[in-house]
Amino acid sequence: MRGSGHMPISDAANINNTGVLISSTNLNTLELSQDGETMSIGPGPRWGDVFNYLEFTNKTVIGGRLAPVGVPGLLLGGGISWYSAKHGLASSEGKIKAYEAVLADGTIATITANSTYSDLYWALGGGANSFALITRFDLQTFPSITPLIADAHYGSSNVTRDAYLAAILKMALTNEEDLASTIIPVCRWGPSSTAPSYESTLFHNGTSVPTSGPLADFIHGNTTGLTALNDTATMRPISLAQYGRAMRSAFREGGQSHGLRQKFRVVSMKATAENLAIAHDTFFDSLAASGLANRVPEFFAGLDFNIVNREMVKRSAGLPQNMPLEPAFWVGEAISWGSGGEFDNEVAEWVKNVNVEIERKLQEVNGLNRYVYLNDADKGQKVFEGYGGESVERLKTVRAKYDPERVFTDLMPGGWKIEHVEL
Repeated sequence: MRGSGHMPISDAANINNTGVLISSTNLNTLELSQDGETMSIGPGPRWGDVFNYLEFTNKTVIGGRLAPVGVPGLLLGGGISWYSAKHGLASSEGKIKAYEAVLADGTIATITANSTYSDLYWALGGGANSFALITRFDLQTFPSITPLIADAHYGSSNVTRDAYLAAILKMALTNEEDLASTIIPVCRWGPSSTAPSYESTLFHNGTSVPTSGPLADFIHGNTTGLTALNDTATMRPISLAQYGRAMRSAFREGGQSHGLRQKFRVVSMKATAENLAIAHDTFFDSLAASGLANRVPEFFAGLDFNIVNREMVKRSAGLPQNMPLEPAFWVGEAISWGSGGEFDNEVAEWVKNVNVEIERKLQEVNGLNRYVYLNDADKGQKVFEGYGGESVERLKTVRAKYDPERVFTDLMPGGWKIEHVEL
């Protein structure tokens, strides 16, 4: 069953000639309730479609940051949003009011926290696709304003590297000072790179640009000396719909990202300066030594330091994920390249080897965070194992209750399956 097909893992969003692909494309409900309190969304739309629909309603939902990402995968994996620093994961604290679902026996059920399906409601908040087919999500809406956004670029010098990593760490450790602000900090390496370039999408859910606090370092370099190029850190009112439309053009035919092969992976680590340096330096030193960017057509690699602050974890308590209560980074690795597949094995081997080295170094300094974010994980990563034994056993119990014949485990094999976990 395919949502938007965002996950670039074989059989996660497709099936080979042994099965039938069911696409949710036409299950494209987008409907705001009459009182404006509930947004109903089918599994077919992407988050760009959702925010386009909501653009002039003065309402928003806790949904995906990137327009091409599909609705169901993000929500069933928990989901990071622009508002997660303050509100937690997208599936937490009743943000999903109800799921309409088809169960393994064919029953069409409405799943809520207070219904006879309350155990299934809990499982769907991070248990992925082992339980039911979701045909509609009913999300709690929130009053919205037009946020301030900037795509800031900082250059690629060693001085920039030091200031950039320091600013990221400060954001992770002091984000509670300004829960209306967040960032997507990305270090990139392209075909002609000799060093990573540093950039960040800056987001503030307010009308005045912060002059102090963790976001101000990415705008003014208040305490770290981080300096943006030209006026790229100038924050302007931009709706999430506008931001999404600009982003999606890159993925349409003729866009710079259209048709490229992709690979994701995530490293979850505690928020320390030492851990940041290990992940950053090991990744890019290995990439430079490999020469991949010079040999593989249209090769790009990026590290995205997703910031996990304490408030985000507190707000997500009660979900199956059972995240450790500590500031952390979920470091997303995104690799893309052209060609017809002749470089796939070489890229995959490099990704595997560099991550063995990163995780070895982090383990030596007790730097790993046990939770692995499902939505950015690579094939073979131990996702549910990081939820802890109690959550895993509870998820298995729910799976056995609603799908005793293992329909969504054996007949829909793509993705991570709770029944395959051995602790």
